[in-house]
Amino acid sequence: LPEQCEIKIYTINGTLVRTLSKDGPLTSIDWDLKNFQGIPIAGGVYIIHVDVPGVGERILKWFGVVRPPDLENF
Repeated sequence: LPEQCEIKIYTINGTLVRTLSKDGPLTSIDWDLKNFQGIPIAGGVYIIHVDVPGVGERILKWFGVVRPPDLENF
């Protein structure tokens, strides 16, 4: 990722899940797999929109599998 960009993550039906902003020299950003209210996301397909000011934008598809917690062996 470039130094400055805005990342928006959507569900496949277009609902905004999370917005992340990056402003630093690192080439990556970590997402805790939670929505904007701090609730873990469900597994499935998500659309990631990366917007870089003055350069352009990119749209990616991401498939995430979230394993349910094993409460018996916790």
